Amino acid sequence: MENIIKLRKVDFSYEDKKIFDKFDLNIKKGSFTSIIGPNGSGKSTLMKLIVGLYKAEGEIEVDGVKISQDTYKEVRSKIGFVFENPDNQFVAETVMDEIAFALENMNYDKKLIKERVKEVGKLLDIESIMEKEPHSLSGGQKELVALASAFATHPKILVLDEALDMIDNNRRDDVLKVLTDLNKNGLTIINITHNSEELLYGTDIIVMNGGKVMDQGETKEILRKEKLFKNNGLELPFVVDLSYKLKYYGLVDDIVLDIDELVNLIWK
Repeated sequence: MENIIKLRKVDFSYEDKKIFDKFDLNIKKGSFTSIIGPNGSGKSTLMKLIVGLYKAEGEIEVDGVKISQDTYKEVRSKIGFVFENPDNQFVAETVMDEIAFALENMNYDKKLIKERVKEVGKLLDIESIMEKEPHSLSGGQKELVALASAFATHPKILVLDEALDMIDNNRRDDVLKVLTDLNKNGLTIINITHNSEELLYGTDIIVMNGGKVMDQGETKEILRKEKLFKNNGLELPFVVDLSYKLKYYGLVDDIVLDIDELVNLIWK
Protein backbone atom coordinates (compact mmCIF):
# COMPACT_ATOMS: atom_id res chain seq x y z
CA MET A 1 0.00 0.00 0.00
CA GLU A 2 1.20 3.51 -0.83
CA ASN A 3 2.56 5.65 2.02
CA ILE A 4 0.84 9.02 2.44
CA ILE A 5 3.29 10.26 5.09
CA LYS A 6 7.04 9.65 5.05
CA LEU A 7 9.68 10.85 7.49
CA ARG A 8 13.32 10.28 6.57
CA LYS A 9 16.31 10.89 8.86
CA VAL A 10 14.41 13.53 10.83
CA ASP A 11 16.35 15.36 13.58
CA PHE A 12 14.49 17.58 16.01
CA SER A 13 15.34 19.16 19.38
CA TYR A 14 13.10 21.15 21.69
CA GLU A 15 14.63 23.47 24.29
CA ASP A 16 18.01 21.76 23.84
CA LYS A 17 16.48 18.32 24.36
CA LYS A 18 16.88 15.87 21.47
CA ILE A 19 13.45 14.44 20.61
CA PHE A 20 14.16 12.70 17.29
CA ASP A 21 17.50 11.45 15.98
CA LYS A 22 17.60 10.18 12.38
CA PHE A 23 13.92 9.25 12.80
CA ASP A 24 12.17 7.28 10.02
CA LEU A 25 8.45 6.56 9.72
CA ASN A 26 5.87 5.59 7.09
CA ILE A 27 2.09 5.89 7.45
CA LYS A 28 -0.06 4.10 4.89
CA LYS A 29 -2.56 5.92 2.71
CA GLY A 30 -6.13 5.03 3.72
CA SER A 31 -5.10 3.66 7.12
CA PHE A 32 -6.56 4.53 10.52
CA THR A 33 -3.29 4.59 12.44
CA SER A 34 -3.24 4.85 16.23
CA ILE A 35 -0.02 6.15 17.79
CA ILE A 36 0.46 5.26 21.44
CA GLY A 37 3.33 5.65 23.89
CA PRO A 38 4.15 6.86 27.39
CA ASN A 39 4.45 10.57 28.22
CA GLY A 40 7.52 12.09 26.59
CA SER A 41 7.66 9.47 23.84
CA GLY A 42 7.45 12.12 21.09
CA LYS A 43 3.84 11.51 19.96
CA SER A 44 2.63 15.12 20.08
CA THR A 45 5.88 16.45 18.66
CA LEU A 46 5.46 14.05 15.74
CA MET A 47 1.99 15.48 15.07
CA LYS A 48 3.34 19.04 15.02
CA LEU A 49 6.07 18.03 12.59
CA ILE A 50 3.57 16.35 10.25
CA VAL A 51 1.30 19.42 10.12
CA GLY A 52 4.29 21.75 9.71
CA LEU A 53 4.08 23.56 13.05
CA TYR A 54 7.68 22.64 13.90
CA LYS A 55 10.63 22.76 11.51
CA ALA A 56 13.00 19.82 11.58
CA GLU A 57 16.15 18.67 9.84
CA GLY A 58 15.61 15.81 7.41
CA GLU A 59 12.75 15.09 5.05
CA ILE A 60 9.01 15.02 5.76
CA GLU A 61 6.67 14.22 2.88
CA VAL A 62 2.88 14.50 3.02
CA ASP A 63 0.82 13.08 0.16
CA GLY A 64 3.74 13.34 -2.23
CA VAL A 65 4.73 16.89 -1.20
CA LYS A 66 7.92 17.57 0.79
CA ILE A 67 7.33 20.07 3.60
CA SER A 68 9.24 23.31 3.04
CA GLN A 69 8.63 27.03 3.34
CA ASP A 70 7.37 27.03 -0.24
CA THR A 71 4.98 24.07 0.15
CA TYR A 72 3.72 24.75 3.69
CA LYS A 73 0.30 26.05 2.60
CA GLU A 74 -0.21 23.21 0.14
CA VAL A 75 0.59 20.62 2.81
CA ARG A 76 -1.69 22.24 5.38
CA SER A 77 -4.57 22.22 2.88
CA LYS A 78 -4.36 18.42 2.81
CA ILE A 79 -4.60 18.00 6.59
CA GLY A 80 -7.33 18.52 9.16
CA PHE A 81 -6.03 18.48 12.71
CA VAL A 82 -7.30 18.73 16.28
CA PHE A 83 -5.03 19.79 19.14
CA GLU A 84 -5.14 18.45 22.68
CA ASN A 85 -6.59 21.80 23.82
CA PRO A 86 -9.42 22.73 21.40
CA ASP A 87 -9.66 26.28 22.83
CA ASN A 88 -6.44 27.06 20.95
CA GLN A 89 -8.24 26.51 17.64
CA PHE A 90 -11.43 28.54 18.10
CA VAL A 91 -11.73 31.83 16.21
CA ALA A 92 -15.48 32.38 15.71
CA GLU A 93 -18.36 33.52 17.94
CA THR A 94 -20.65 30.54 17.35
CA VAL A 95 -20.17 26.82 16.68
CA MET A 96 -21.82 27.24 13.28
CA ASP A 97 -19.41 30.02 12.32
CA GLU A 98 -16.47 28.04 13.68
CA ILE A 99 -17.18 25.09 11.37
CA ALA A 100 -17.87 27.44 8.47
CA PHE A 101 -14.61 29.37 8.99
CA ALA A 102 -12.30 26.78 7.43
CA LEU A 103 -14.71 26.29 4.53
CA GLU A 104 -14.77 30.03 3.85
CA ASN A 105 -10.96 30.09 3.85
CA MET A 106 -11.03 27.43 1.13
CA ASN A 107 -13.48 29.51 -0.92
CA TYR A 108 -16.43 27.14 -0.66
CA ASP A 109 -19.69 28.42 -2.15
CA LYS A 110 -22.04 29.88 0.51
CA LYS A 111 -24.72 27.32 -0.22
CA LEU A 112 -22.21 24.47 0.04
CA ILE A 113 -20.91 25.89 3.33
CA LYS A 114 -24.40 25.90 4.81
CA GLU A 115 -25.01 22.31 3.64
CA ARG A 116 -21.64 21.04 4.91
CA VAL A 117 -22.03 22.70 8.33
CA LYS A 118 -25.44 21.06 8.70
CA GLU A 119 -24.04 17.71 7.53
CA VAL A 120 -21.13 17.54 10.01
CA GLY A 121 -23.35 18.87 12.81
CA LYS A 122 -25.73 15.98 12.28
CA LEU A 123 -22.92 13.46 11.90
CA LEU A 124 -21.43 14.34 15.31
CA ASP A 125 -24.81 15.07 16.94
CA ILE A 126 -23.98 18.69 17.82
CA GLU A 127 -26.96 20.33 16.11
CA SER A 128 -28.32 21.58 19.45
CA ILE A 129 -25.22 23.71 20.17
CA MET A 130 -24.77 25.34 16.76
CA GLU A 131 -25.74 28.80 18.04
CA LYS A 132 -23.58 28.62 21.16
CA GLU A 133 -20.22 30.27 21.71
CA PRO A 134 -17.44 27.61 21.51
CA HIS A 135 -15.58 28.76 24.63
CA SER A 136 -18.77 28.38 26.72
CA LEU A 137 -19.11 24.66 26.00
CA SER A 138 -18.08 21.67 28.07
CA GLY A 139 -14.69 20.07 27.33
CA GLY A 140 -16.26 17.18 25.43
CA GLN A 141 -18.44 19.51 23.34
CA LYS A 142 -15.41 21.64 22.49
CA GLU A 143 -13.58 18.56 21.21
CA LEU A 144 -16.56 17.64 19.04
CA VAL A 145 -16.67 21.14 17.55
CA ALA A 146 -12.92 21.10 16.85
CA LEU A 147 -13.31 17.68 15.22
CA ALA A 148 -16.23 18.87 13.08
CA SER A 149 -14.18 21.86 11.92
CA ALA A 150 -11.19 19.64 11.11
CA PHE A 151 -12.95 17.27 8.72
CA ALA A 152 -15.56 19.68 7.34
CA THR A 153 -13.24 20.62 4.47
CA HIS A 154 -12.82 17.00 3.29
CA PRO A 155 -9.08 16.80 4.06
CA LYS A 156 -7.07 13.84 2.80
CA ILE A 157 -5.56 13.32 6.26
CA LEU A 158 -7.07 13.86 9.71
CA VAL A 159 -4.60 14.14 12.62
CA LEU A 160 -5.92 13.93 16.18
CA ASP A 161 -3.67 14.73 19.15
CA GLU A 162 -5.32 13.36 22.33
CA ALA A 163 -8.43 14.90 20.76
CA LEU A 164 -11.15 12.74 22.35
CA ASP A 165 -10.03 12.81 25.99
CA MET A 166 -12.85 14.91 27.40
CA ILE A 167 -15.70 13.11 25.61
CA ASP A 168 -17.54 10.62 27.82
CA ASN A 169 -16.99 6.93 27.04
CA ASN A 170 -20.32 6.18 25.33
CA ARG A 171 -20.13 9.29 23.18
CA ARG A 172 -16.48 8.57 22.36
CA ASP A 173 -17.45 5.16 21.00
CA ASP A 174 -20.00 6.83 18.72
CA VAL A 175 -17.40 9.34 17.51
CA LEU A 176 -14.85 6.59 16.84
CA LYS A 177 -17.47 4.73 14.80
CA VAL A 178 -18.03 7.90 12.75
CA LEU A 179 -14.26 8.15 12.22
CA THR A 180 -14.14 4.48 11.21
CA ASP A 181 -16.81 5.14 8.56
CA LEU A 182 -14.91 8.19 7.28
CA ASN A 183 -11.77 6.06 7.09
CA LYS A 184 -13.59 3.38 5.09
CA ASN A 185 -14.55 6.13 2.65
CA GLY A 186 -10.92 7.05 2.04
CA LEU A 187 -9.89 9.43 4.84
CA THR A 188 -6.45 8.67 6.30
CA ILE A 189 -6.63 9.11 10.09
CA ILE A 190 -3.76 9.44 12.57
CA ASN A 191 -4.97 9.21 16.16
CA ILE A 192 -2.34 10.09 18.76
CA THR A 193 -3.64 8.77 22.06
CA HIS A 194 -2.77 7.41 25.49
CA ASN A 195 -6.15 5.62 25.74
CA SER A 196 -5.60 1.98 24.77
CA GLU A 197 -9.34 1.43 24.17
CA GLU A 198 -9.14 3.70 21.12
CA LEU A 199 -6.66 1.29 19.50
CA LEU A 200 -9.51 -1.15 18.77
CA TYR A 201 -11.01 1.16 16.16
CA GLY A 202 -7.92 1.59 14.01
CA THR A 203 -6.40 -0.49 11.24
CA ASP A 204 -2.78 0.01 12.37
CA ILE A 205 -0.83 0.79 15.54
CA ILE A 206 2.50 2.52 16.10
CA VAL A 207 4.09 2.12 19.55
CA MET A 208 6.54 4.91 20.43
CA ASN A 209 8.94 5.44 23.30
CA GLY A 210 11.88 7.80 23.74
CA GLY A 211 11.52 9.30 20.27
CA LYS A 212 11.70 5.89 18.61
CA VAL A 213 9.23 3.52 16.96
CA MET A 214 9.24 0.41 19.13
CA ASP A 215 6.92 -1.48 16.76
CA GLN A 216 4.43 -0.87 13.99
CA GLY A 217 1.88 -3.01 12.20
CA GLU A 218 -1.74 -3.97 11.77
CA THR A 219 -3.90 -3.60 14.88
CA LYS A 220 -4.42 -7.27 15.74
CA GLU A 221 -0.77 -8.10 14.98
CA ILE A 222 0.48 -5.45 17.44
CA LEU A 223 -2.11 -6.28 20.11
CA ARG A 224 -0.85 -9.87 20.07
CA LYS A 225 2.45 -8.57 21.48
CA GLU A 226 1.61 -8.45 25.17
CA LYS A 227 5.24 -7.93 26.21
CA LEU A 228 5.56 -4.92 23.88
CA PHE A 229 2.89 -3.11 25.88
CA LYS A 230 4.25 -4.16 29.28
CA ASN A 231 7.83 -3.24 28.38
CA ASN A 232 6.72 0.26 27.36
CA GLY A 233 4.47 0.85 30.36
CA LEU A 234 1.25 0.64 28.34
CA GLU A 235 -2.07 -1.02 29.05
CA LEU A 236 -3.82 -3.34 26.62
CA PRO A 237 -7.48 -2.68 25.78
CA PHE A 238 -9.74 -4.39 28.35
CA VAL A 239 -11.16 -6.96 25.91
CA VAL A 240 -7.65 -7.91 24.70
CA ASP A 241 -6.30 -8.24 28.24
CA LEU A 242 -9.29 -10.41 29.15
CA SER A 243 -8.70 -12.50 26.01
CA TYR A 244 -5.15 -13.26 27.14
CA LYS A 245 -6.41 -14.44 30.54
CA LEU A 246 -9.09 -16.64 28.96
CA LYS A 247 -6.60 -17.99 26.43
CA TYR A 248 -4.35 -19.04 29.30
CA TYR A 249 -7.21 -21.20 30.64
CA GLY A 250 -8.01 -22.57 27.17
CA LEU A 251 -11.35 -20.81 26.88
CA VAL A 252 -10.45 -18.96 23.65
CA ASP A 253 -7.89 -19.72 20.94
CA ASP A 254 -6.79 -16.17 20.10
CA ILE A 255 -7.19 -12.59 21.28
CA VAL A 256 -10.53 -10.98 20.49
CA LEU A 257 -11.08 -7.28 19.73
CA ASP A 258 -14.85 -7.16 20.25
CA ILE A 259 -16.52 -7.78 23.63
CA ASP A 260 -19.73 -9.21 22.09
CA GLU A 261 -17.68 -11.67 20.05
CA LEU A 262 -15.78 -12.68 23.19
CA VAL A 263 -19.01 -13.28 25.12
CA ASN A 264 -20.36 -15.43 22.28
CA LEU A 265 -17.14 -17.51 22.20
CA ILE A 266 -17.29 -18.14 25.95
CA TRP A 267 -20.96 -19.17 25.94
CA LYS A 268 -20.78 -21.45 22.91
